[in-house]
Amino acid sequence: MGPLADFSASGSLGGVQQSQGNPSSVWAELAQQHPAPAQFEAAVLAELQRQIGCDVAFLSVRGGEQRPAVLGLGARVVEQAVRGMAVYHQELMPVKQAALRARNVAVDTHVLGRQGVRRTAYYRDLAGGVGEAHAQLMAYLPLRGEIIAVLMLGRASAGFSPHDVRKVEELLPALGVARGSYPLPVSFAPLAPVAQGWQRWLPAVGSRVRAIRQLGELTLTVRDRDGYRELVAADGAGQLIWSRAGLQDPARSGWPYIELLHLAAVQARTRQRALFIGCGGAVVLRQFASVYPGIQLTLVEREPEVIELAREWYALGAIPRLHTVVADGAEYVQQATPGSWDVMIIDAFDATQCSSPWAQPRFVAALQRALSPGGAVAINVIGTLSGAGAVRETVQALSAGLGDVRVVPVMEPDEEYLPEALRNVVVIASKLTSRAERG
Repeated sequence: MGPLADFSASGSLGGVQQSQGNPSSVWAELAQQHPAPAQFEAAVLAELQRQIGCDVAFLSVRGGEQRPAVLGLGARVVEQAVRGMAVYHQELMPVKQAALRARNVAVDTHVLGRQGVRRTAYYRDLAGGVGEAHAQLMAYLPLRGEIIAVLMLGRASAGFSPHDVRKVEELLPALGVARGSYPLPVSFAPLAPVAQGWQRWLPAVGSRVRAIRQLGELTLTVRDRDGYRELVAADGAGQLIWSRAGLQDPARSGWPYIELLHLAAVQARTRQRALFIGCGGAVVLRQFASVYPGIQLTLVEREPEVIELAREWYALGAIPRLHTVVADGAEYVQQATPGSWDVMIIDAFDATQCSSPWAQPRFVAALQRALSPGGAVAINVIGTLSGAGAVRETVQALSAGLGDVRVVPVMEPDEEYLPEALRNVVVIASKLTSRAERG
């Protein structure tokens, strides 16, 4: 018996179909009978003991690792399993990898060998007390392309046959769906409340300048005005507000296009890793960290001065699971390994450039490679809907490279539609993975 391993390792979920002889409806029936997930999980272990046969069993749901369902194990053993989770996870990683390469099921003695198992800490601390000839079957419950739980069945004096493995493989999809009918615990803490780490965020009356930096010919100013903290860029011709965040709620900017960037996350099949090009006041980063707990965030910003201002005045460092890179966004994507991100958010439009780097064929090809299968990108473009210019250029480039593009213009509720009007337009594109999807 071993503890729940982490859920970050990649691998096939198998897509196993139920066989005609497998009574998969039993899991739905158990879910109907038991209103609480803990009751359901206990009933599942009892049913598995009847169907498969085991001396001990352990079911740990993502986010609920401290409260596993167990069968045949005492409180002391369970406490030891939870306490030693990190060590056991490393020892059992080859078993987990073997399971994910197959159909989500593997047996420890088949992968590590009987002597290899006996050399592990989890055998010494836990499994050895169950039986000297102990064998453990590890199975991973899939739901909508993700692993939601780990199931372990242990036998004290016999191993698991290929027939046993096949039976467990066949029941996993239906079991994952049944467990998914209950609320799933959140496996990562959400973003810290605004009150923590925001000593600099104070309501302002009128306008108050907080910081000034020089960026080439531009002057960057951080100011508090009318309830927002603004990042303003100015040159001899005028000024432009690059970003703003609410003083009372720094996850709000008051600009509707910010929320539209979430459409990329909605389109993506999974939301484990997201890349952001363009920093500003980090509003979208903060929203993603809060709305999608556990997501890994990478921020690429080419100007170190902007990063410094964001850290000092927009609490960039308080955003969890954030990796920051100072680099050119287009070049960074071109150097990325395939499938690096599930979601990309590009909010770095430069109206002074004659042609957008995000519409270049080389960049779109790199973007297509860097997105995971079913991944999606959202790009904020400032332009018109008149059929020419930056919006059309971006749409055409993404359509050629990705094949599924949506255009969402930002309009006020009472605004008259004028194609020539300059506005924010969010362009969303998804990475299609099959001929059927591409039409």
